[in-house]
Amino acid sequence: MKNILFPTDLSPAAENAFIYALHLAAKLDATVTTLHVYVKPEVRGAGLPHTLSEFYASYDLEKFENYKDAIPALRDIQEAHGFSGVKVVHLMKPGSKVVSTIVQTAKEEAADMIIMGTTGARGFKEVFLGSIAGEVLENAECPVLAIPEKAEFDGLIDQLAFTTTYKEEEEKALEKVIDIMAPFHPEIHCINVDLAHTEPITHRMDQFKARFGERDNVHFYVLEGNDIKEAITGFLEENKIDVLAMVTHKRNFLAELFNYSRTKMMSYHSRTPVLSIPADIL
Repeated sequence: MKNILFPTDLSPAAENAFIYALHLAAKLDATVTTLHVYVKPEVRGAGLPHTLSEFYASYDLEKFENYKDAIPALRDIQEAHGFSGVKVVHLMKPGSKVVSTIVQTAKEEAADMIIMGTTGARGFKEVFLGSIAGEVLENAECPVLAIPEKAEFDGLIDQLAFTTTYKEEEEKALEKVIDIMAPFHPEIHCINVDLAHTEPITHRMDQFKARFGERDNVHFYVLEGNDIKEAITGFLEENKIDVLAMVTHKRNFLAELFNYSRTKMMSYHSRTPVLSIPADIL
């Protein structure tokens, strides 16, 4: 892990996520690259073309000055939490679409992970289909750590939950999670919610467990329940889970239990950070 991309809109939610980014960068000996994307206004009207470049030049300068003024505040957060030794570089880019600019920048910067803040929704009808963080979860080609606005970080990741259907192809995702979080030495709880109350899932769990049985810090569960979110939330609270990890699929990819929409929903309706591992990078 060499580079963490941290998209920021300079909001309180982003500032909270910045603390997570600094902690992980320090543990992983990585650089944090902050990214502020701004969308240029669309200007229409007769007689404007000859002044358009002048207008955009002044607009770019204003945005640059605003972001430049915000950088000392980020440095203050860095120093206040004891991370003055973490290398942080700052980028500002214009983009007609914020999400695509973030995803493209992650590629260009060879980011190993994206860490960004999320804000809460009022109800389950609001799944934030148009939100920045939600769309990044869907489109990023690297792991994304989504930090809820109300998440509180004590600097430790002692307990981590990994949702799984206990299929063989998810082994690589678990290995990725273990690798990313290794410096924190967490207890890792692999969980599945068995809505159908059937034996096959328990059998799959036993086969999955056999392949990771030599790791004392990896544990396996099949949770019974009629509601996925309720079962997972109960497990998170009971076990004081610090991070919830999930494999994310594209929305047109048929997943059995834990698909993209549920991952995104959990990232907005919980105080627990969600680590998404894109299925197509495994």
